[in-house]
Amino acid sequence: MYNYVKYQCVYLDIRTLARETIFENNPAGMVVLGPGQRIIDYNKAAEEFFAGINISLKNSPIEQILPQEPKLLEIFQSQGNHEVSLVVDGEERFFEIDMVPLGEPQNGNTRMLKSIRDVTEERKIQEKLRFLATTDSLSGLYNRGEFMNLAKKEFARAKRDNEELSLLLMDLDHFKNINDSFGHEAGEEVIREMGRTIMANFRKSDIAGRIGGEEFAVVLKCASLDEGIKVAEKFRETVARRKVIYEKQEISFTVSIGVAAMSDNADDISDIGDLLKIADTALYKAKAKGRNCVLPFFL
Repeated sequence: MYNYVKYQCVYLDIRTLARETIFENNPAGMVVLGPGQRIIDYNKAAEEFFAGINISLKNSPIEQILPQEPKLLEIFQSQGNHEVSLVVDGEERFFEIDMVPLGEPQNGNTRMLKSIRDVTEERKIQEKLRFLATTDSLSGLYNRGEFMNLAKKEFARAKRDNEELSLLLMDLDHFKNINDSFGHEAGEEVIREMGRTIMANFRKSDIAGRIGGEEFAVVLKCASLDEGIKVAEKFRETVARRKVIYEKQEISFTVSIGVAAMSDNADDISDIGDLLKIADTALYKAKAKGRNCVLPFFL
């Protein structure tokens, strides 16, 4: 009898310890839902999570707790795992909400454990890594790989939807002379200024990238060849007015631009690579003409 009582005490101590270690002190918020999706238990982290969105937890059906958070209510009422963004204390944060069934169903009801984990910092790291992987560090534009990836998708979409699309291929004129005369750091500052100028003068919906040392490309969505030429000429004039001050020296620079467009009768343009080739042909002619000019490619 003594051993049995001792065993029961130890068993209860273990259960209490397990609850404190696994449930109460878990950094993830934990909510147990019983029959009728009624909250029957929760830990301190869950209480703090809900307090952050101005909701007090209590042993009530979840629909009575979350009437002001329909997105969160839908997740709590559904099966499976989800991710949700919520404004907590005035800041947007991201949470993973996972579901684990507890025990066997009773009278058609299954108790569920909902765990809530703040993954905001993980998402920030992922976003930073993605930015580094897709962005050119000097210009701040897309790097060649990401530009080609996005341009390929946009080309396919435009072709499928019978929409117009034009491509501007640009090259900084006499860039080697800038490096030779002022140094490579001055050349890098010109690249940065070119990136800033592109970002300031094209639409957010357009796709812009640095695809070579001093070569840049912009995909203009829903733009005909004539529209592309007008945009390119306006941008060329803008660049010609720009100056970079490097170590008290004023550096002017210009750009040559080749323009190509996708048209209904251009059967030989099957992908973005073909469009780049003909834009490159136009760019070559612009440079041969004397640079600081815009030339289109006519089929």
